Amino acid sequence: MDTKITILIVDDNHQNLRVVSSFLKDKNYNLALATSGVKTLELLEKIETDLILLDIMMPEMDGLETCRILKANPKTADIPVIFLTAKNQTEDIVEGFEAGGVDYITKPFNRDELLVRIKNHVDLAKAKKKIIEMNNTRDKLYSIIAHDIKSPLNSIIFTFDMINNGMFDPQSSQFASVMKDLEISTKETKSLIENLLEWTKFQGHNNQFFPAANNIHNIVSECFLLLHANASQKEIELAAEVDKNLTGWFDEVSIHTVLRNLINNAIKFTNPGGKIVVSTIKTKDDIVDISVKDNGIGIKEEVRRKLFETGDVVSTMGTNNEKGTGLGIVLVKDFVKKNHGKLKAESTPGEGTTITISLPVKEPQTANA
Repeated sequence: MDTKITILIVDDNHQNLRVVSSFLKDKNYNLALATSGVKTLELLEKIETDLILLDIMMPEMDGLETCRILKANPKTADIPVIFLTAKNQTEDIVEGFEAGGVDYITKPFNRDELLVRIKNHVDLAKAKKKIIEMNNTRDKLYSIIAHDIKSPLNSIIFTFDMINNGMFDPQSSQFASVMKDLEISTKETKSLIENLLEWTKFQGHNNQFFPAANNIHNIVSECFLLLHANASQKEIELAAEVDKNLTGWFDEVSIHTVLRNLINNAIKFTNPGGKIVVSTIKTKDDIVDISVKDNGIGIKEEVRRKLFETGDVVSTMGTNNEKGTGLGIVLVKDFVKKNHGKLKAESTPGEGTTITISLPVKEPQTANA
């Protein structure tokens, strides 16, 4: 389900604002209004918009100056600006495009022409954003393949070569230790590839995504069942503080993957004998918070920012030298966002980490524009 398109209309004439707003409301757009360039800049500090309809002749700061400022700011530079103005001389139109406008419509305008032009530029902006996201995905994919898959596979191949060349006595404790390390490396590589496949499938156009009301306790229980052996090997206790009747509105497969990754990461970075608690709380805003809390080694602030804020793929080692590539967190962030959720991470090195995902309890009120 696509989020409704938001359009910001800027005009110091209230009658013009009412007329344009009435046209766009009929097409089910979300609307924001501003009566000056200064108020436009202030408003864009608080909201996100997909397109701006901008008058030129305004007091204090005209539309041309406003557009130049928007284009100079990385946060607003990619928002398409359509000038909607009474200035209709050739030099005015040229100046509008030079200021950064993607289109120029003169008053009085035709309603149908305005709506078609808006739709075309919204579609173009979506396509541009998708291309940028695909390029970023490709770069992340190359990085993961180059560093996080190639390295353990080379290590596995090297170990087999040593075994084949008789470097270890099959009856020795050293051989048993090497085989154990080989098993761990193989499982970690398998897990990495599975995550990579899930993530790349999610990036595609044909990924299956079916949001509905799902029981959270059931999903947590299934994740515990799948990860029980991993936790048992390190004598880590898995505990659930989840209302058995609590539901959320999300795609079951993707959130199952999210929780599985978060719990598995908690196991990796918790010392033997530790404890992991998955808990839920329903807020007054019809949002459910699902938290995965451990008493493990924690995350350094620099690493936390890279993982959860800048989007970097960071490799870290678990308490039993388990390798964490950061891909799981990339996948978690993408899936949570797709489910109209939010992700928050709090951590104190040496004390533990709590990662919380906030998801809607009911179907979000969004629709196609």
